[in-house]
Amino acid sequence: MITFKTMEHLTFKEAHELFIRGFEGYFIPMKMSLDVFVARIGNEGLSLELSIIMFDGETPIGFVLQGLKEVDGQKIAWNGGTGIIPEYRGKQYGTILMEKALDILKKQNVSVATLEAISINQPAIKLYEKVGYEVIETLHFWESEGTLPFDENIANEFIIKRIPALQAVNAGIFPTLVPWQVDPSITPKVGGEAVIAMKNNKILAACLVRTKQQFGLEAEGVTLFQAITYSENEECDRALHAVLQDGLHFQRSLKRTTYNLVDNEQKTLSFLQSKGFKNTDISQVFMINQMNKI
Repeated sequence: MITFKTMEHLTFKEAHELFIRGFEGYFIPMKMSLDVFVARIGNEGLSLELSIIMFDGETPIGFVLQGLKEVDGQKIAWNGGTGIIPEYRGKQYGTILMEKALDILKKQNVSVATLEAISINQPAIKLYEKVGYEVIETLHFWESEGTLPFDENIANEFIIKRIPALQAVNAGIFPTLVPWQVDPSITPKVGGEAVIAMKNNKILAACLVRTKQQFGLEAEGVTLFQAITYSENEECDRALHAVLQDGLHFQRSLKRTTYNLVDNEQKTLSFLQSKGFKNTDISQVFMINQMNKI
């Protein structure tokens, strides 16, 4: 008999084992240690009370990890992973599991449910569409290495400020309906920073980055999560270039990556491509479910 419980009814060890089995044979297998799994729940704002487990008798066979945040009075939820163990796949359990997960969100008066899916995983995307999600963005994972050309003239044109990403939360600097892991409320837990270009006390452009660096050592890499301009004009375009070359440490020899960078940031993508960034084999789609849509 199929039943459901929230994840708080499992031990972390049991939840970790189910997570690994649920992604067995997946496009990108989730091979992480128990410690990393537990840390991910906290770092990414996942809730054991909102995450659902599907059981066949006493055996856990599937799960949906879920998190919830409130922005400007609107509750936004995230699906941080859906999985079913191999022997139960292809039997319509995915639809039942997702519908149950959405029921939990409805009881919490969630306005928008979000998730990301690997672009080539069409069966999963069709499943999510079946229960009310729609694709609104393609998300890019690009990379480059080494030093990149740094424009001193553009750098000197603006005042560049770097602040902890936490200070950008609810400050109106970045949009609120974005892929969960690129929001400033999540990135500060792993060292995120907002890089801001200003002129005449006005913000013209900003980006959200995370630099991988141990104290006293050279930076190993930097990841770009978001980049935004505040007007459609040439000055803001230059400001965007200024924050990107500063935020991504163009003058250092290191590895640079983008993470879930949305497709509508075409100015950012074009600029990065002109500086030598290359596409990778990975892309995702950003999907939303307007829970309160009539």
